[in-house]
Order: sequence, then structure tokens, then C-alpha cells
Amino acid sequence: MKNILLAAAAAAALVTTTPQSPAADSQADQLATVTTAMNSLPDVIFYKDMDGVYRGGNTAWAALVGRPFAELVGKTDAEIFPADLAAAYRADDQKTIDGGKPRQFQEWLVYPDGRKVYADTLKAPWIGEDGKVMGVVGICREVAAPAGTQSDRKD
Repeated sequence: MKNILLAAAAAAALVTTTPQSPAADSQADQLATVTTAMNSLPDVIFYKDMDGVYRGGNTAWAALVGRPFAELVGKTDAEIFPADLAAAYRADDQKTIDGGKPRQFQEWLVYPDGRKVYADTLKAPWIGEDGKVMGVVGICREVAAPAGTQSDRKD
């Protein structure tokens, strides 16, 4: 979990510590910097609003889903994944939002080519500048599967 949090902190720190001219401090420039930083990481990163609509992510997320990034933003899990998986993801999101704090769990992720990876997933409430919950943000990092595990979700 420390590595996941460090990666997220590093991406956020780029926005505030990279020397830039005052003209480069626009929100669009900051968004571009954070997006580039997220795309540099091999971890799957995504964020969804309170309705479960994906508002962004990185290229590793698009690779996991197997669709171009532009086709994913604005979609829900139900529009992207099989019904059972979409329902499980939505339940995870709601549990995270209701709990009001980050949740960490392990799960199997399946890529479009059938490759399965065991992932350490961290989901946290996405908190806006006003302190209100805007949705959920998630990071999935591939880790070694414990001996004897099956490719079933573990929560």
C-alpha cells in the first residue's frame, strides 16, 4: 500500500513542485501534467463520480478494459463489463463511499486477451475541494498471488 500511496502522491506533487511559469499554472496545464504522470505508471488508475460514471483514468486502465481511453470516459461499469463483474465493482464503490475511508483488498483482474493478474487494489472516496465526496478513485497494482489462490475475487 505504501508504494501505491507514494505513486499517487508523486503524481500530485508534480503539479505543485514542477517549476513552471505563471502562465503554465492553468487548470488545463495541471491536468495535462497529472495525466502524463498517471500514464507513466504501470498501475491501473481510475476515478468515477457518485453515479458510477468514469470521469478519467490512465492508459493502464484502458489496457485492462481493452478499449480506447476515449470510449471509456463517461461510461459506467454496466456499459463496460459483464453484469456480474459490473455489479461487484459498483458494490465495492458504494462500500468505499459509505465507509468514508480508503479500502484495500486483493482481486483477480482479467485482461481482454485472457491474461489474469492478481492485484492489490486500493479504493478511496474521491473528495472535492469543498470536502464533499465526489465519487471513488482506485489504483490496482499487480502483485504475486498467494500460493494456492484461485482466480476468484477476494475482498
